[in-house]
Amino acid sequence: MSSTQNIYIKPLQLKEIKAVYKEHAYHDFPASELKPFLMIRKLYHNGCYKCYGFYEQADDKLQAYAFTMADDAANMLLLDYFAVCGEVRGTGYGSASLALLKEACREWDGLIFEVEDDDSTDIEEEKLLRRRRISFYERNGVKMTKERSSAFGVDYRLMILPLGNEAAGEQIGEKLASIYKKMLPGRIFQKAFRLR
Repeated sequence: MSSTQNIYIKPLQLKEIKAVYKEHAYHDFPASELKPFLMIRKLYHNGCYKCYGFYEQADDKLQAYAFTMADDAANMLLLDYFAVCGEVRGTGYGSASLALLKEACREWDGLIFEVEDDDSTDIEEEKLLRRRRISFYERNGVKMTKERSSAFGVDYRLMILPLGNEAAGEQIGEKLASIYKKMLPGRIFQKAFRLR
């Protein structure tokens, strides 16, 4: 297996985003969590959806991908989807990809992570899975904040990866709300999103 040091990051064009969505995201995320591709396409054309692929240098094979929402006004990104491709999960590609993403996005103040709240489930297996995900992000420099949110009935804790500004986590709830307002029509935003 190739070393995770031999991967590179590439911004994806719409045709590539569609291919990753159909070939990978569709299988990596529950259908209830996936935005319709038409919505992603609209956000991309509006300039507020940025997607990246992480490829093996030897054969240009996709190893991981990250889809982000961008808010120019707040100079922030929201990690919408992040996954390592099935066959290389657990081999270091997640950490290597996050390191490359951090370097590629230095012009932004920070990257917001919504992680499912480990306190909002009583199912022990689910609680452990959520805590493992949080630990993975913390090992990769993502910091937990005190802020929490709820979107479409799912409770989240908010984490921040400072990029170009160490104070990026300040007022993270308001910054996240600003991103959601770009993503959703006003009526849906009012019903679907809240800070807790």
